[in-house]
Formats: sequence, C-alpha cells, structure tokens
Amino acid sequence: MTSISSVQQIVATIRSGMGGPVPAKTGRKARADSMGQEQTGMGRLITERIKSLDPEDPKRGRKAFRIFLESVLLSELGEGLINDPQFYQMVDKIQDTMERDPRILAAIEQATAALLNEKPPA
Repeated sequence: MTSISSVQQIVATIRSGMGGPVPAKTGRKARADSMGQEQTGMGRLITERIKSLDPEDPKRGRKAFRIFLESVLLSELGEGLINDPQFYQMVDKIQDTMERDPRILAAIEQATAALLNEKPPA
C-alpha cells in the first residue's frame, strides 16, 4: 500500500496558496464523516479518469496529476467551476508553478507514482 503523505503535502500546499483551508462542517465527527465520504467519491472518480489514460502516453504521469489537481481544486472551490474555461487556465498556472518548485516537484512525483500504482522515484 502506498503512503499518501505526498498527496496530503500537495493538498496542504494548494490550500495554503488559496489562503487557507475552506471552512468545513463543525465538530470532529461531522468533519471526519464528510471528508471520508467526499474522498471516497473523489477517489473513485480520480481512479476512473486515470484508468482511461493511454498507458503508452509519455505524458501520462503529468495528466494523472492534473486529474488529481483538478479534483482537489473543484472539491475546495466548488464543482460549479467545472464548466468555466478560466478554471482550467487557473489549473494550468497552478500545475506549472508547482512543477517549478523542486520540493513540490518531488512530492508531485511521489503522488503521481501512487496515482499510477507505480514505484515512487528514488
């Protein structure tokens, strides 16, 4: 089983870039239940979308991470943005910025390996 610490680190980075976490339901149990249900549904959708990528595509890893990034941002900012072309321009900028930071890039590579069920880079 793959560690999700790099994924959590990336989500934390995205949230800090947005000015902090989006307020959640109050109460520890309500928040845990909500996050668990949301992550389960989101995880299934991410998995399905990644499975549809061509295994021979040389940009498969970058595309897989993009699917993850889009899903996290839609979850945080609201799924209504899915039809907004500016949302995808924003995702481009965020992904490019993240990939230029060596520390974040290392976490992206680990997360991508986890998304693709591959061995993480050394």
